[in-house]
Amino acid sequence: MGDTTRRAPDSEATEASALPLRSWADLLQVAALIALAWTLAQIAFVLWPHIDTLSQRALHTGFGVALAFALFGRKAPTPGARYLLNALGLLAFIPTLYVVWNAQFITGGRVQGLDPVLPLDFAMGLLLIALLFEAGRRVLGWGLAAFVALLVAYFFAGPHLPGEMAHRYSGLANFVDTQFLSLHGIFGTPVGVSASTVFYFILFAAVYDIYGGGRMIIELAFALTGRAVGGPAKAAVVSSGLLGSVSGSAVANVMSTGIFTIPLMNRVGYSPRFAGAVEAAASTGGQLVPPVMGAAAFIMADYLQMPYQTIVLAAILPALVYYVALLLMVDLKARADGLQKDLAVDARPLRAVLAARGHLLLPLIWLVYRIVAGYPVENAALEACAGTLLVGSLRAGTRRGLRPLAESLVVAAERSVSVALPCALAGVVVAVIAFTGLGTKFTGLMIWAAGGSLVVLLVLTMLASLVLGTGMPTTSAYIMAAVLLAPALISVGAEPLTAHFFIFYFAILSMVTPPVALAAYAAASISRASPSETGWTAFALCLPGFLIPFAAVVHPGLLLIGDRLDALWGLFNASLGFVGISVALIGWLFRPVSPAWRAYFAVVGLATLLPDVTTTVACIVLLAGGAGWLWRDAARRRSAIALQGD
Repeated sequence: MGDTTRRAPDSEATEASALPLRSWADLLQVAALIALAWTLAQIAFVLWPHIDTLSQRALHTGFGVALAFALFGRKAPTPGARYLLNALGLLAFIPTLYVVWNAQFITGGRVQGLDPVLPLDFAMGLLLIALLFEAGRRVLGWGLAAFVALLVAYFFAGPHLPGEMAHRYSGLANFVDTQFLSLHGIFGTPVGVSASTVFYFILFAAVYDIYGGGRMIIELAFALTGRAVGGPAKAAVVSSGLLGSVSGSAVANVMSTGIFTIPLMNRVGYSPRFAGAVEAAASTGGQLVPPVMGAAAFIMADYLQMPYQTIVLAAILPALVYYVALLLMVDLKARADGLQKDLAVDARPLRAVLAARGHLLLPLIWLVYRIVAGYPVENAALEACAGTLLVGSLRAGTRRGLRPLAESLVVAAERSVSVALPCALAGVVVAVIAFTGLGTKFTGLMIWAAGGSLVVLLVLTMLASLVLGTGMPTTSAYIMAAVLLAPALISVGAEPLTAHFFIFYFAILSMVTPPVALAAYAAASISRASPSETGWTAFALCLPGFLIPFAAVVHPGLLLIGDRLDALWGLFNASLGFVGISVALIGWLFRPVSPAWRAYFAVVGLATLLPDVTTTVACIVLLAGGAGWLWRDAARRRSAIALQGD
């Protein structure tokens, strides 16, 4: 007989998957050399903190643009195209080095708006902006590029527009002055966060993965849930949440864990559409899980002028509720489809996983401790990298040589391209919004459209955030929403942290919101299901996640605003409400649930989210009563079937 065992990622497969795929010759190509130089430069910024801020941001941007072109050059179909793209990449260093050379004068002696913009300033500034736009268009698609082009057009057209949309801050000199010769524009806050913080967490994720940390997380998830009802799907949820807490990227998370979990979900009976949707929903939620929540979370901390550990602590309870709801829906779906515990899944025992790789948890624990304790986050990330090298080298099974380490440095820079470019382009947009007064005008428009109602404003903000996130990276979507939408929420009484978390969640959930659901599309490429169907199914699975931001407004304790009792009350209400909503979405509780019962559980679940104690008690009674009736009816049906069988 053939071996019918359905394997979780075992140690042998894990070791193979963790090994680098490039030879030394590959690491000596143009793109790899630029990537390696970028990572070494970033490490130098920490080791020599006297390097001025403008120079750091300029070099970060220049390396990002150069590497983007070099990566496309590596895939070019002809030698001519490859040489052209590599040349464009290297050309990006010219304006970058121009800024570095003049950094002291630009930040210390030059007066923005008064000192003239020289011809060489025009040439260098326009060259970098053009290269940045083209690199961004190639890497990120037309969504963000078109939005940037629209805002730049508004900048120049302002004096000619009618009414409230008009502004006077225009002209090519002002544009170059703001975007290129200051710590606004290209080198503004978004790029500053990418250069000073986000890059180091991407580096940690790359080093951690090379030493087998990512595969260890997947093995842990399978050890905990692999043989439960719907085990592979639950393992996908757990592993994607844990891995997402390190990677901070939904699509990267899908591609890392989905290659293991989606085939196993298919084998135990889940449809390709549902398997891909589970992975997309779980991987998207990974961006909500501390300690690494993607670039947007670091930018939020900078906007709010709060320590990053405040953002981390505020994210814990919403992330917990999100994954509890997702696990519940996966379990209900497995039972609705009649799936049983699958003992054929070869999940290694938890003790064996910890014995082989448990030491790799130490760098992650150290990272969390240093962040929560309030240490500089970039230092914490580099310490975690050093800890991974040290701890990983203690065991033969996780020890790596020089080439894999070099590979991790290259991979970190390559992954950072998708953060640095949208941050630089978002900086262009933020500067236009700030200097033209568009943000204030948009805030007034939102409040007028909502009629002063917080509820209506929240719904409008949700829709606008999802639209901004259509086809955009999470970072860019959050930055746009933070500038345009958050001030309106704050002006009508929302807590600043609550307002920013509200748009942060929807910027992330845009990754599974049709028509452009990037995480779902990535999962569909593995499951071979329809991207559209996978996207809509992932959207349905994430619906509780769409309610969490509203729950945080009603229950600020979910974000640890207030005392512990408020936090526990918010957690209880949200968790209980999502039980009812999950039953309504899946349509199963002990037995198939009719449309009328689904509507019943949906209404009661939504009502449970309200903070009133009386309402909560009534909803508990209604949920318990409905569940009890369905349980008795299911037992009665089983008894009737058993009697017929006899």
